[in-house]
Amino acid sequence: MTDYHTKTFYGQKSSITLTSPSKSAPYVFLSCINRKKDGTWENTSKGEGKTVKISTEEIICILEVLLKKSANWRGFHVFKERKTEIYVGWEKESREVVQIKIGEYIKKLRFPNLNFFTLMLEHILSEKIEFATSGKSKMTSSDGVTQDEGEYGVFSEHIIARNGLQVVETTEFGVLKDTIEIKAKVKVESPKALLITLESDKEFWIPKSTIHSNYDMENKKNFQTLVVDKWIIEKQRIPQ
Repeated sequence: MTDYHTKTFYGQKSSITLTSPSKSAPYVFLSCINRKKDGTWENTSKGEGKTVKISTEEIICILEVLLKKSANWRGFHVFKERKTEIYVGWEKESREVVQIKIGEYIKKLRFPNLNFFTLMLEHILSEKIEFATSGKSKMTSSDGVTQDEGEYGVFSEHIIARNGLQVVETTEFGVLKDTIEIKAKVKVESPKALLITLESDKEFWIPKSTIHSNYDMENKKNFQTLVVDKWIIEKQRIPQ
């Protein structure tokens, strides 16, 4: 069994490459490039195009769309102040063409490339469940920075029903040092997140890993001062 997988799906104006660097790495890379006006293609090795790392959890979210169990999936990758939006969803209700957006880059897949892409992701996911789920691994970002798995996370949110299918949104984040103080009531606690209420009565879910201060779950009637990561405030558009 091979340890490395890569496949590029070309179109007339854009292409997308799926790469699994190792069956023991809990992620894959997705790279999008466009054809230039002179007919040549952008080159990721020259810093052109857009490359993002997709975690095992996010592979599952993408497969839910490709297998027509979810309408779309949207991810927000936040690492060292760089934010990239990733979107995978059906172009029309007929669900014959899927759109993959990475930042400003867009690639559409249809039969047979759509089936090839789906089968490849399913195979890679099976490998990673078998080989990448034991021990503590190092995670390497697209810019070559290696970090412990404990310093990295994925936060799922905004699960909505639409046309009988789910819409899933996740945020992938690394450790950021910038924090902001907010006043909020702690309404609900889940294993990985808090539902907070602001003075404006607006409610937001925020991951516990972004909170850097103590909070009292018994004190739900009064406002508390929370020190949280700046990126989650910006992403949720929480008024400061």
